[in-house]
Amino acid sequence: MWLKKFWPRPMLTEFLDFLGSLHPLIVHLPIGIILLTIAIDVFMRNKNNSVHRVITMGWFFTFFTGLLAALFGWFLGDNGYYFESQINIHRWSGIALVSLSFIIWVLRYINFRFSKPFNRSLNLTTIILLMVTGHFGGEMTHGQNYLFENLPYIEKEISLVKLSEAKRSKADSLMVYEDLIHPILEEKCMACHNQNHAYGGLNMSAFESMVKGGNSGAGIKKGKPYESLIYKRVSFPHDHPKFMPPAGVPLSYDQIATLEWWIDNGAEKQIPVTSVRNDAKIQRMIEMQYGLDLKEKTFLETLKLASPSPERLNSIQGEKYFFRYLNPEQSFMDLKFTKKEIKTKDLINIQKVKKNIVWLNLMDCMLKDDHLSYLNDFPNLTRLKIQKNPLITNKGIEALKNLENLSELNLYGTQVSDAALITLGQIQSLKKLFLWNTRITPEAIADFKAQHPDIEIVAGL
Repeated sequence: MWLKKFWPRPMLTEFLDFLGSLHPLIVHLPIGIILLTIAIDVFMRNKNNSVHRVITMGWFFTFFTGLLAALFGWFLGDNGYYFESQINIHRWSGIALVSLSFIIWVLRYINFRFSKPFNRSLNLTTIILLMVTGHFGGEMTHGQNYLFENLPYIEKEISLVKLSEAKRSKADSLMVYEDLIHPILEEKCMACHNQNHAYGGLNMSAFESMVKGGNSGAGIKKGKPYESLIYKRVSFPHDHPKFMPPAGVPLSYDQIATLEWWIDNGAEKQIPVTSVRNDAKIQRMIEMQYGLDLKEKTFLETLKLASPSPERLNSIQGEKYFFRYLNPEQSFMDLKFTKKEIKTKDLINIQKVKKNIVWLNLMDCMLKDDHLSYLNDFPNLTRLKIQKNPLITNKGIEALKNLENLSELNLYGTQVSDAALITLGQIQSLKKLFLWNTRITPEAIADFKAQHPDIEIVAGL
């Protein structure tokens, strides 16, 4: 009880942790003494009394230094950072080695007569115990694969993550955690941090348990990379005692930066890779590292269409229509109506190739509100020109709000007014509007810009 009074528990714990940190230093002494003592015993042919005393002292110092190493190692193992299975084998094989050293020293001290076979058996047993103890100590420090991973015939890869061609071609569907971070952690961390062997209480095989962390704290603190255990361990200097992974190829700068970005941005399981577009630096890193193209693509860049059939093309053949292809595959069409007055049948003909029309020009052709209803189901229409049609009013604009991919609309010289902006604001894909020479007021345009800053307005002087 007096110890608790004069030596508070936190101070005692810190002192024991300090002694535990001396284990890696002390543990090499008994190893060297054991090997030297056995070498003298095996190779010295003329074993006079002086040689016997040297061997006896060797076994005493093996026992003494081994006892210190075992004691300090016990304190080190109490921090909860190691596999229970590994640390138990390491501990008890070490204790067995110390005990055997003590027995041999006592027998030597009392001048017990060793037969050659018995002496060889003791030496061999000691060497085996030393190897077992050292091996499991090495696994705890350097990982389970430390023994063979540096063999020259084993191929090593600098890049830990390789994305398949199929995944690279669908960059928009990739997730930061699932496709970029999890494979790195699986390669470098999960041999020691899985559901069967949760080193330090940390199981990284499941997302939830990885975030929760282990005995040393939270694995991931969302929005706080510098307080997250996993990030701290992989970003320590390589000579830091808690640097991870302890052996093999460490995480690259780009991979650590990706992990930092992910944690800083919420560390959610379903953050799409395309979210990095808000950070040009990390975007470029990921593009270079994984061979991705994360630049934002327009609708047309992602669209794949078959060429229109000859039968459908027949409907727009003639002097009323002019069209050209916008891509080498001859599937994207830019179509223009060339006459001064359009009829319903003309729009019906245009409808026959509506899937392939991406640009449509119906300017200055006496287009009416009712005519626009024939355009409300053009699935791939991105640019529509209906300028210089004074019969177009707010009523006709209602038919356009279903055009999901319309990005550019020219209403110059029409009779649309302020109310039309309500409808136009519902077109999520809209990026550019031409409103010059309409009935829309400057005040209404200013309010619209405030509500839709991503839409460019061309309103003239």
